[in-house]
Amino acid sequence: MHSTIIDIARFAGVSKSTVSRVLNASGPVSGETKKRVLEAVERLNFKPNAVARHLAQNRSNSVSLIVQDIRNPYYAYASWYAERILRGYGFSLDIFNADNNLALEKSALESVKYRRVDGLLCIGGDKDATNIIDFHAREGIPVVLIDREVQGYDIPMVNLDNVYGARLATDYLFGLGHRRIAFATSDLTLPERHRMEGFMASCRDRGIGRDDILILSQSEEEWAEGTCIACEDIFASDDPPTAFFGSNDIKALRLIRLLRRRGFSVPEDVSIIGYDDIDISAIVVPSLTTIHQPLNEMIEAGTRMLMSIVDGSGPGSVREMAKPWLIERESTRRIGEEPRL
Repeated sequence: MHSTIIDIARFAGVSKSTVSRVLNASGPVSGETKKRVLEAVERLNFKPNAVARHLAQNRSNSVSLIVQDIRNPYYAYASWYAERILRGYGFSLDIFNADNNLALEKSALESVKYRRVDGLLCIGGDKDATNIIDFHAREGIPVVLIDREVQGYDIPMVNLDNVYGARLATDYLFGLGHRRIAFATSDLTLPERHRMEGFMASCRDRGIGRDDILILSQSEEEWAEGTCIACEDIFASDDPPTAFFGSNDIKALRLIRLLRRRGFSVPEDVSIIGYDDIDISAIVVPSLTTIHQPLNEMIEAGTRMLMSIVDGSGPGSVREMAKPWLIERESTRRIGEEPRL
């Protein structure tokens, strides 16, 4: 039989309310009384009912997380690391996959509403944040965004400077002597759009007109199928690109496979750079040059914001911006230089 708060009260010779004040530190109790209660707890091996305690505190000690595509190693790792960090705070985590679909995201938010969670984390997402804005205004559940930006609202967020990161990648390729560089994207998420913006800005800095900037865009489904009709048009031109910049590592790795099927070698014939620095980027052959996203630090910052709101102390800063950096590996090389294999 498990001991109850009534057993503790009888053993210590005090009221149930006194035991409750001691266990929850919710009111004044004399030192002698507190000692008797704690001795009773130890002698009777009392273990408080966590569910009842959370209900009394109007807390569930749980958080929901919405990610965009759990198949993508970026989101899989983000989910794992967020769960690990929240576990350290004593919180559990429910994960929802929005599948880059606003209707599914709205459905996930409806589920979150009925789960009595203490907060919501959203990692990545579409530029259209109407679902999140409405949820935040209507439900009163603390929300923190990571790698997703909302303008004009007081929703705390932690973002990556994707324009800077894309310029870093594109400047690097120009620095290797490449002049025809294609940006490969699905143009789905806001980070990808910012990365395209940085790519185009770097091209414009070198006097490349808008009509001459190479953008290779197709749907996520087409990328997943491993086909690339747009590649055919690009390589049929008289001046094909010597380098590709993938808007994320998955697209960069798919490009390597697509190019090999066409008889091109990477980096001997074409250089490839990615974005995110997912784990597999370092172990594929050739290993992928990429822009490293400090995802651990971003999730830690976002979780810290959320926990401070849940605790009632406020998020401190409501906007934080992380800086990415370049990781040089084997998939790129200087024009005229032997590959680093």
